[in-house]
Amino acid sequence: MRIRFTRAGYAMAAGVAVIATLGLSVAAASAGAKPDATSACGKSCVDVSFVVPGRQAILAVHSGYPAYNNLVRLLQGSNGAYKEDFSQMHVGKVDTLYCHGATPFPGSVFTFRQCQLLKIAGLDKATTFELAFNPNNGGTKQLCIGAWNNTAPVVDGKFRLVTCGVSADTVLIESSKLPGGHTSKFRHWLINGGSDNFSNPVVATSDGRFPSDPRWETVDINGGHGIDTQEVRISKGPF
Repeated sequence: MRIRFTRAGYAMAAGVAVIATLGLSVAAASAGAKPDATSACGKSCVDVSFVVPGRQAILAVHSGYPAYNNLVRLLQGSNGAYKEDFSQMHVGKVDTLYCHGATPFPGSVFTFRQCQLLKIAGLDKATTFELAFNPNNGGTKQLCIGAWNNTAPVVDGKFRLVTCGVSADTVLIESSKLPGGHTSKFRHWLINGGSDNFSNPVVATSDGRFPSDPRWETVDINGGHGIDTQEVRISKGPF
């Protein structure tokens, strides 16, 4: 049996085809879309995600409460969630902000021993920053991601929101290279500045799922390469 299309039939078929194509395009765009901090924070904020579980999950303050020792979690990204708004503060190199060679600058949060270890590990030129909670770009920026009670990070300790600038635990050292190996291209480790061994430091680590509680764990380098649950991406929020 031969099917004949009228002009209206052709138009309808073409319309269905266009809608289907648009649907696929939207689906593809959504699949590749990157969730962000709120538009209110915009380029003043950054999103931090792990290679695993992926860019759809970013750091967020538990329930959005700016409270000392509150948990920092890994949640589904959303352009409307102010609890996911973080800004980088005190951005600079180790040797310009904290250590002159193996000697700490006056008032530095790093000890003499830590400055020595940073230099030995080749991290004296690494970029550092603090990640401050900044909901809707109107936060006080007094609380940053660190370890419990602003102390040195305990292995398997959860991310906490603690006072910025008073201890090395809130200083995040961004590096793609350590004495034991390196990360993949465009990915980095976030080393906790409170570590006591910078050749084998404590780094930001996800458990590979979300929602979940990221933790501070000793770096794991297999065959000279970092593992996906410890490699992070850092990107600007929406413009």
